[in-house]
Amino acid sequence: MQQVTSPSMTVLYSSHRTTIPQLEQFVAVVAKELYAEAAKQNLLVSGPQYWIYHGMDGNPQTEFTLEIAIPVQGTINSSKFAVKQLQPFTSISHVHVGAWEKMPDSYGAILGYIDANKIPMSDECREVYLNVDFQHPENNRVEIQMGIV
Repeated sequence: MQQVTSPSMTVLYSSHRTTIPQLEQFVAVVAKELYAEAAKQNLLVSGPQYWIYHGMDGNPQTEFTLEIAIPVQGTINSSKFAVKQLQPFTSISHVHVGAWEKMPDSYGAILGYIDANKIPMSDECREVYLNVDFQHPENNRVEIQMGIV
């Protein structure tokens, strides 16, 4: 675990109100569409895919906002997706390696660290998809960033 501050960045993104059981519907579709739009707009994709959660509390029934984003550079004129500037983001970070089904264990470890060190949290959490491998899930690498204040 480490405290990190991610820099400001411009992202092309899609926003959704959803719940934890509904997340699977976004896994491949939205990401492919974002990358296709970036290519169509002749944008430089300048970082990995981000899933940004606002108000997710771990309860499967709680509705929250999910933003799926890719950092981009260039002139953006998209009618399909929104664009915004993410502000610097301070978090406790941990890289999860392996199957996504095991990610709750990584979240538990981060939350345990935050609790043990009495670090106040924000309502934002990010997942940075460093490597996605549907055929060999042991190769997945996701940086989990729990927002702190």
